[in-house]
Amino acid sequence: MNLWALPQLALLAAVALAVVLLFLLKPSPRRLVVASTLVWRRVLRSRDRTPDRLRWWISLLLAAAIALAMALALTRPEPDAFGGAAARVVLVLDNSATLATLTSDGKMRWEHAQERARDIVRAGAAGSRYLVADTQRTIASPRFEEPEAALETLDRLRVVPGGEPVFPGVLRADGADARAVFVTDGVAAVPVPQGVEILSVFQAADNVGITAFDVRAVPRDARRHQAFVEVLNASLGAKRVELQVAGAGHAPIVRVLDIPGGAVASETLDVSAFESGPLQASVGSQYDAFAADDVAYAYLPTSKVVRVGLVTAGDSFLERSLRLLPRTQVRIVPARRMNARSGIDVWVFDRYAPARLPGVPALLFRPPPADWLPALEGDLGATAVAAWVRGHPVTEGLSLRDVFVEHALAIRAGTQTQVLATDASRRPLILASASGPRWVEVAFSLGDSNLPLQPGLPVFLSNVVDWMTGEPLALKSGPAQVRLPVTGAKVVDLQGHGVATREMLGATFAELERPGLYTAIARDRRVRVAVNVADPSVTAINASRLPPQQAVPGLQPRPWPITPWLALLLVAALLVVLEWWTYNRRLTV
Repeated sequence: MNLWALPQLALLAAVALAVVLLFLLKPSPRRLVVASTLVWRRVLRSRDRTPDRLRWWISLLLAAAIALAMALALTRPEPDAFGGAAARVVLVLDNSATLATLTSDGKMRWEHAQERARDIVRAGAAGSRYLVADTQRTIASPRFEEPEAALETLDRLRVVPGGEPVFPGVLRADGADARAVFVTDGVAAVPVPQGVEILSVFQAADNVGITAFDVRAVPRDARRHQAFVEVLNASLGAKRVELQVAGAGHAPIVRVLDIPGGAVASETLDVSAFESGPLQASVGSQYDAFAADDVAYAYLPTSKVVRVGLVTAGDSFLERSLRLLPRTQVRIVPARRMNARSGIDVWVFDRYAPARLPGVPALLFRPPPADWLPALEGDLGATAVAAWVRGHPVTEGLSLRDVFVEHALAIRAGTQTQVLATDASRRPLILASASGPRWVEVAFSLGDSNLPLQPGLPVFLSNVVDWMTGEPLALKSGPAQVRLPVTGAKVVDLQGHGVATREMLGATFAELERPGLYTAIARDRRVRVAVNVADPSVTAINASRLPPQQAVPGLQPRPWPITPWLALLLVAALLVVLEWWTYNRRLTV
């Protein structure tokens, strides 16, 4: 509040009046019986009353000063600063990933940004109100607050490693007539409205980071895998960088790269010698000021060849489609010799079904009745796929919108099966079962539909083989809240530590804010997620729109070394000590 507002003046006047009235009160005279008054009359005639009157005034002034100092301290006055008596200030802090960069004094740019914002709040006028917002929108509903509340809000803010930074729209409503200040390092491309003051915490620093890390099978040999690694030297000068790719079952692969300042180096490494599982790429360079991009993760899938046994009445298109899948080896097996055939990982039955459930997973197209399959209720006429489950691994990334069917089986779905696709009447067209050896049943054959003409057929066959024999490639994400296409999943990191999750709209959302390889474990599947920074715009910590500085400028000193109300309390305490000393020295009454 303003130091000279009417309530404060009234309080001070009331305190001063009360002190004066107390001093004007005279105690009742004490009655004493003495033998003679001659001595007292002579003393009174010779006594000088001036010192008593001076001591009374000194006592009054000391008491009034003590009372006024304590009363004024209760109003918690603040000196006018930051442009005078500014009443409303909007503070927007850039808390994007690059603010985690270390500066020459060992602090992060983010710590300097917080200090600058705190300095503005502490040095503001007593009647000021502050609205604190951030570019990552972690404050859902910013509002104008008292200085103490604004400082607490600033303390709660943190750097968000992922997400697209935007300037919040706080100036379009309540903040339209306020003074706006944006504290940033200038790296993130955040459009700033006109009239907003920009405070820079940018300082050039060295950084080398991994901007790409991917593992893929060799096209001509699905049993071999290669890792592609891209390293960006965002420093101003050249760097010698040691790149290392490590995994299980083999010694790490090490490369030494000489990268000029601002340049990119790429490496393609054969990682087939590693066992299936997590791979970690890391770079080591001296004086690296940004650690989040020094490591990256990927998942090396199994290199085992899947042996597919195909039982067909002569559908050559199905055979050709299966042979085009990576790491598959297709063998045509006559139905009469199926039971005698060994060494098969997946069976594909075209208009055929064995009498008993096979010991390995199976994919069936329009199978005849069998005891282990869902019961049939006749045939369907011409129909089309109208809906399909998008979160199941068999249909993930698959579009069946334009699939038309001339003839299909009318299947009665059981309790142990999951319907993956239906027609407009919600009759099952594709079903799956995860109890025992997994199997997928398609109610129609390829020859009775236009599915062979759809680009989704290879995706469907690949998804089925991956779901039955292993797991697909790991999902990729930056540090953020990640949507996982599973429900009821527990998410853990490489050390087995759980990650906070929540379920919504048939999916699991996990807060994956640090680089690493995470696993979502559900009832019927596992999903790997490789979380990496892998963003050149983040690794380029020196790509600031603001002028470079040799050091982060120091904060402006506060007009007062301590808060004024605390200084008033100290003054009141000193006056109490002074009053005690003068009383004992007989200088006051």
